[in-house]
Amino acid sequence: KSTTSTVSPPSFLTSLVAGGIAGTSVDVALFPIDTVKTRLQAPQGFVAAGGFRGIYNGLGAAAAGSAPGAALFFSVYEVSACLTD
Repeated sequence: KSTTSTVSPPSFLTSLVAGGIAGTSVDVALFPIDTVKTRLQAPQGFVAAGGFRGIYNGLGAAAAGSAPGAALFFSVYEVSACLTD
């Protein structure tokens, strides 16, 4: 017996919100790692570049800036994926 389920694609608003949340979550989780990597690559050295002090400085701005871009990317991706099927 074959059962076929049809799943409707997510709405544009759902994709927009999900993309914003996903993008912000990734940026918040990876921000301190990226900060350490950048300081390790600094010409003056890790400690002179700040070491582990202020590792979360700028997190709010990075999170606020990533939400709109990730939301738009995710929602456009979902719409285009539905159009190509």
